[in-house]
Amino acid sequence: MDLTVFMDNLPSLIVMAIFLTITTLINNGYLSKLFKRKGRGKTVAEIAERMDKMEGDFVPNLDGILKRIEDKIDAMSDRVCEMEKRLNFVDKSALMGVIYNRHIHVIDRLRAFNSYLKLGGNGLVAKFALEKLVLPNSEHWIRAVQESHMKIYCEKYEERIAEIDKKIQQGE
Repeated sequence: MDLTVFMDNLPSLIVMAIFLTITTLINNGYLSKLFKRKGRGKTVAEIAERMDKMEGDFVPNLDGILKRIEDKIDAMSDRVCEMEKRLNFVDKSALMGVIYNRHIHVIDRLRAFNSYLKLGGNGLVAKFALEKLVLPNSEHWIRAVQESHMKIYCEKYEERIAEIDKKIQQGE
């Protein structure tokens, strides 16, 4: 290699010198010994052995992490169920207020009762609504049930509606 071309250009000469120095150090194995502590400069077999060892250590750690994540998800799921129960109670309480409020139009009270049943409500509120709202206003009740587009949350909703329809027919 003829270096006389680089004699007039000092930066090129410096770059060439650095390149030759690094090449010499690599050939002599000095850099591999320098970086050996950081995992560099190892043979392919050493790297493969280390990766196999890491894989054995990594999977149990990953399993532990996934188990903790799963436990957190379960805990959050329990909290969500508890919040759903609270919201269900709040919703039913608000609907009860509408059902008992005589200043609200009958059709709105009947719609509230229909929603109340869908949320699983029954008992004295249902008895009151049946006697005071549904039986005297059966046409409006049928309309409220038919126009209801709310998702059904209670499994017994259909049974309760059938019972109410039966009582309406008995009253006529």
